[in-house]
Amino acid sequence: MMLAVDVGAGTQDILLYRGDMEPEGLYKMIMPSQTVVIASRIRGATDHGKDVFLHGYTMGGGPLTAAVRRHIAAGFRVYAAADAALSIHDNLQRVRSMGVVITEDPPEGCVNIRTGDVDLTALGDAFSSFGLSLPAAIAVAVQDHGFSPERSNRATRFDIMRSSLKNGGRIEDFAYREPPEVLSRMRAVWMYLRDQGMETMLMDTGPAAIFGALEDPGCRMPALVLNIGNGHTIGALVDDYRITAIFEHHTSAIDPAKLQLILKRFCAGELTNSEIFEDGGHGAHTEYVPGEVRSILVTGPRRAGFVRSMTMSLTQAAPWGDMMITGCVGLVRAWRALVE
Repeated sequence: MMLAVDVGAGTQDILLYRGDMEPEGLYKMIMPSQTVVIASRIRGATDHGKDVFLHGYTMGGGPLTAAVRRHIAAGFRVYAAADAALSIHDNLQRVRSMGVVITEDPPEGCVNIRTGDVDLTALGDAFSSFGLSLPAAIAVAVQDHGFSPERSNRATRFDIMRSSLKNGGRIEDFAYREPPEVLSRMRAVWMYLRDQGMETMLMDTGPAAIFGALEDPGCRMPALVLNIGNGHTIGALVDDYRITAIFEHHTSAIDPAKLQLILKRFCAGELTNSEIFEDGGHGAHTEYVPGEVRSILVTGPRRAGFVRSMTMSLTQAAPWGDMMITGCVGLVRAWRALVE
């Protein structure tokens, strides 16, 4: 038994995996992600005219960062310990320039807010209310851009993905029992879970969704898999459960027509890294094109707006009967490959 937690910008998708249960009947929750929860707490402090002190582990920014900016703009102070401040930006000088005071000591009268992508206490309370206990093993997916205080984190993130393809492109090449130092967000989750005595595995949300989508009954390989997320769109060619080519762009920078042009060049092996990076995306890399695509699987919370307008024959992937747990299914597959 293990817990799979796929941390997104808006939700954290949680699956309690048990090998003795049918996949469709597994227990699961779709809850607000921790960055949304913490942003709400900061907004509450703003509304009550209180300064805040952020402390804990490095985590995803997004809504948290927006709430910090709003709090400072309203005339209130934000203090943050260094690890928590890295959630806002890898360069602490840039965090200071926003008006955040970096300190390890909480000033009096502040609202203390603990940062971190995973809250085992909250998860344990939720499960215990239904008579369930948390297992001792957990796999977590977060989107990690890599620690890059001076260099573009778009390039750093894609360098890590490219390396995983060159190492073989199989699911175990994207998963970590102990993440490297450069994956600071993953490593922060790993440190927290290690301190709680959990057996852990970490993975990036993009590859987790790609491999999870392959569990859809409509999958035929070679396959083109698309994860159209709130922030990022990632595409991969998969052959024999190996990613042979990959690209990643920002969802806000593309529309259905543009995506179809990208996919045409991608499937032909013509899409270049500079083409995507210079357009504001992360990059593209092809080890080899596996041949004619037999199925196109699409997942992700922004997929509907694209699927309606695209002329390609698509399958909206719903592994184990539920699109929302696609990343969790990928985590379970990675756990089986790397740990069991």
